[in-house]
Amino acid sequence: MKLGHIAWYAAILVAGTGCGGDEGDDRDEADVAAAEQAVGSTNGFAVVNGLGTSNGLGTSNGLGTSNGLGTSNGLQNGVGLMASAQGRNTVEYIVKCALPAGRTIMKNDETLTSHTFEGLLGVAPEWENDACDADCQERMTACLGAHLNTTGTHVPIFLVANAAEFPTIGPDTSPTYPTQEGAFFGNIFKDPPEFHYCNSAGALTSPVAGRIGSSGQKQYTNPFSGDGTCADNCVAVDGADPSAGWKSCGGFDNVITVYRQ
Repeated sequence: MKLGHIAWYAAILVAGTGCGGDEGDDRDEADVAAAEQAVGSTNGFAVVNGLGTSNGLGTSNGLGTSNGLGTSNGLQNGVGLMASAQGRNTVEYIVKCALPAGRTIMKNDETLTSHTFEGLLGVAPEWENDACDADCQERMTACLGAHLNTTGTHVPIFLVANAAEFPTIGPDTSPTYPTQEGAFFGNIFKDPPEFHYCNSAGALTSPVAGRIGSSGQKQYTNPFSGDGTCADNCVAVDGADPSAGWKSCGGFDNVITVYRQ
């Protein structure tokens, strides 16, 4: 079953709030129940140590794209992202986006304590043991962008993407998630990083706090003029309703469209 047929439930936190946590973030019973019905994700994504930096999500954070995440040179033990709880929280989302369900990697923090990170969406499975090239970096950027929330609010979302680039997600929509919020694209691994979104009707008419369309500082930018809508600036996914989602935006060919309830 493609994960695009299932709601992806995530709580995403903003950089610098001090709200981020490690794998043991506090969760209430309703959060856990909702996550189990979706894809089992309940932890927040604290955007520190990388996503908002001027140099991109690179080697200064102990993370390299020339080697696999599971290797010593792909994600380094005890330094950078692995040296803080919020950094490890970022690693958690990197691994959940990159690797498929059932795949895990283990890394040590600065105290040599071992942490296990679980895959889920599988948008960049090659990065487990090999390099993450430009397409891989774009897929990861779209996935991470789709899960940001600057308020730390738990928001259920549904992902849609072009099947050729995202075979584990695909172009199908869900009646449970009728509101198209927008799409995410770019490359946060290069220097300088590009981290972008475009607006759909949900962002313009019914924004959710901490998501696109709402007020407040965001990690990403809308590169388009006017309302910056996806419909005016992007190419639709293959083999689906033309308005279902977007496969190419702003010169990037790896795009994830997000729907909300």
